[in-house]
Amino acid sequence: MTNMRQKFNLHSVPLTAIVLMMLTLALVTPHLSYAQDQPTTPAQEEKSDTSSNENIQSILVLLSNQAEATWKEMEELNRLPATKRVQDKREELLLRLDGINLNFENIATRLQADEFNINSEGDKEWFDQIQAITKPVLDALSDVTAKPRRIERLRKRIETLTNQQEQVEAARKNIESLLTANLLDGDRSPEQAKAYQQHLHKLKRKYDPELVRLNLKEARRALLIETADTEPLMDTATNAIQQFFKTRGRNLVITIGIFFSFWWLLMRFRVLFSGKRKIFNLPQWMNKVLMTVYSILVLLFCIISSMVTLYILNDWLLLSIVILFLIAVAWASRQLIPRLFQEVRLAMNLGTVKEHERLIWNGVPWLVESIGLQATLINDSLQGGMVQLPVGDLVGLHSRPVVDDEPWFPTEPEDWVRLADDTYGQIETQTMEQVILLLKGETRKTYTTLAFLSLMPCNISRGFRYEIEFGLDYSLQTQLCDKIPEMFQKGLRQQMASHFESDDPDIKNVEIAFNNASGSALNLKFLLDIDGRLADRYVEIQNLIQNTLVAICNENDLKIPVSQLALNLPDNLPQNLSGTSQTT
Repeated sequence: MTNMRQKFNLHSVPLTAIVLMMLTLALVTPHLSYAQDQPTTPAQEEKSDTSSNENIQSILVLLSNQAEATWKEMEELNRLPATKRVQDKREELLLRLDGINLNFENIATRLQADEFNINSEGDKEWFDQIQAITKPVLDALSDVTAKPRRIERLRKRIETLTNQQEQVEAARKNIESLLTANLLDGDRSPEQAKAYQQHLHKLKRKYDPELVRLNLKEARRALLIETADTEPLMDTATNAIQQFFKTRGRNLVITIGIFFSFWWLLMRFRVLFSGKRKIFNLPQWMNKVLMTVYSILVLLFCIISSMVTLYILNDWLLLSIVILFLIAVAWASRQLIPRLFQEVRLAMNLGTVKEHERLIWNGVPWLVESIGLQATLINDSLQGGMVQLPVGDLVGLHSRPVVDDEPWFPTEPEDWVRLADDTYGQIETQTMEQVILLLKGETRKTYTTLAFLSLMPCNISRGFRYEIEFGLDYSLQTQLCDKIPEMFQKGLRQQMASHFESDDPDIKNVEIAFNNASGSALNLKFLLDIDGRLADRYVEIQNLIQNTLVAICNENDLKIPVSQLALNLPDNLPQNLSGTSQTT
């Protein structure tokens, strides 16, 4: 009989604990929240207090019965031999008794008893310290979502209690049917029948639906109060915004104002080190170092000042957010520290790229005018030839000293160029992204700047040279080295007199000399240096020179050879074949 009682009570532990926890949440939290939020009349308060006291008394009676039953089980265990199984059961009963006593105290006093336990905290671990920092943020998020979470929790609890009520009622009906039924086995002794009845009565007390119905009633009432107290969305948002600007919004504005005020004020003092009124004359590289260190210290001072402001204003939420933000930035930057170090070296003019040196960026040469948090690059030969880059874009690049009279781009706007793809035109636009050529006939051709440079542009606006090869017949071999070159010199000057007879002639120099002998002609090389002002007539002048050379040949009866094919036939060919060949 004792063993059966012990078995019954031990198996009832989980359900008892769950019921007590649910009961505590139902009676304490919703009821207190409702009492605090809803204005009530004195009569309503008295009626509510009476109903609440009756419920609490019922619960306390049940808890007292549970504690008494647990003590009796402990006494029965103490009479048994001290085995491992008995010791485990004794510890389990002690834990259950502690939980019952704690619930009894919490419900009777309507306070959390553990709040009065004063324990020395000691040194907190780092995880506890992180929890202390994040607690204001988590509490703020919890406050924002408290009402929806309470409503959802109550709905789930009502659903659970409804199912539990059906199960308890079904179990009680089964127990009552067993109690009303007679034992079929007549051989059982009266003691066995009595023990059987006692166990059924204990089970009947355990599966009492009254407690479940009480919890369900309280949960439904709490849900009704929560849903009836819901404000419209616009009112909720308006109240939240007003509350924010009354407290945290004001603190945020003050903190931001202090941050930027200190930043502006301290950055104004930079003129003492780098402006026209500087009190120290330092080398350029040292001045860069000083400005970088000063800027870092100013930033740290402004951040610390903002945190101290939040501390003075006692706004732990915003202070926690700032601390978490700084921790996140530091954590995210752990892999960027080497690159940041290189950027700092560049900003201090101690890196591989230095101010007032030549740098190749995107395939185009640039002059590094200044380096700070941003780098300024200049190329006066390009339209819009200034660009500002983050200093990090210069990491991995190299600069070198500038050479005197070094060109920064092969062309200037309005220059005439010839490209490797036989394009001939005038530069209309040249920027860091594209170059536009204006061809004859008002046709425009666009290249990317890199593609334009890859075609090796030949700028003919500063002057150009024609190299013309002209062939004469072998019959003029005896006159080729002296008489014929003089003849062409004289003829060119006569035919193109307008290009020779001036203080600044268009044709600067003419050179004529024998070049080579081909299979059917003796070739002369004509070299004519032309002034760049005729670059817009490059093709026309070339055609004019060719026409002039042919005219000189016609005037002097100089034979221009043509390609010929000679056939050597044997003497013993038939007459008819020989005649046909000769005719051909």
